[in-house]
Amino acid sequence: MKPFLITVTLVLYAAVSKSQCASSADMIPADSLIICAHTTYTLTLPGGPGVSYTWSTGETTNSININQSGKYWVSLANAVCPPVTDTVTILFNSLIQQPSVKDTLLCLNQPAPSLIAWGEKLMWYSSPTATAGSPVAPVPSTADTGMAYYYVSQTILGCESPRARLTVEVIEKPAFDLGENIVIPCGIKGVVLQTVEQKYTSYTWQNGSTAPEFLATAAGSYILKAHNICGSFADTVQTVLCNTRCVNFPNAFTPNNDGLNDTFKPGAFCPVTTYSFMIYDRFGKKVFESKHPSLGWDGKINGKKADMGTYVYYCIYDDFMLKRELLLKGTVTLIR
Repeated sequence: MKPFLITVTLVLYAAVSKSQCASSADMIPADSLIICAHTTYTLTLPGGPGVSYTWSTGETTNSININQSGKYWVSLANAVCPPVTDTVTILFNSLIQQPSVKDTLLCLNQPAPSLIAWGEKLMWYSSPTATAGSPVAPVPSTADTGMAYYYVSQTILGCESPRARLTVEVIEKPAFDLGENIVIPCGIKGVVLQTVEQKYTSYTWQNGSTAPEFLATAAGSYILKAHNICGSFADTVQTVLCNTRCVNFPNAFTPNNDGLNDTFKPGAFCPVTTYSFMIYDRFGKKVFESKHPSLGWDGKINGKKADMGTYVYYCIYDDFMLKRELLLKGTVTLIR
């Protein structure tokens, strides 16, 4: 901040007769004066014919310039009144505290409030060295992610404080990808699941762990959830063991509506993208067909119970483990 000049004239003394002579109590009304830092303060006494001045600085004029803190005295005399002396303490206030601020976190493309600071007579600036400020708090933009800086000062007793910096950061809702379904190779403990962490975001795995990564040691579904002030996101990845075939069929079923083994369908232990399943009776007639492993045969043909016995099935599917199309052929026994 460039120094500037403050001029203050104190009506201290006017000697016209002995009855009107000043005492030391009449000289300088204030014992001390607080002046803004980085200024030059001019202390002026009224001039008059025959009045002499003697300052502690050695000057003999009715006015002196002061640019540092200290105690100053002046002795004033004329032909009528005896000399009187008074003292004033000048303090250049370089201890004006910055206003209190709190960094702000905002969400991408969401409305933003005006910035807040705590102090007296606030003035906002676009940079640490900007000459023009505004008493109106700015409203930050949320059109893009990243950081922006704002500066604010306060004025106390006419003195402006240094500028405090306020950081505004714009973030977005969590987003990540755990990747494709994973095969846990044979002979190792497991595979590490992880994602790139986002600032100000908390993560929770399906078992409650909040670590940034997770060791998957068994086949199954692993879920990672993320949350920040802008929203939440979750992703799931499926793992299978190296010696697991994706589709396996039982060799018998009992469609008697007891809730146990009532339908004939495979156990699918990993993702199946392409699937075609057909069942034939002993005469070669197709009795059932399905395009999804969750849809099985209930032991009926055209709504009627099929005969007990052995049936032949064919299943064509893309095996996640072997990364190729497989044809499975087998027999199943219908038991009532």
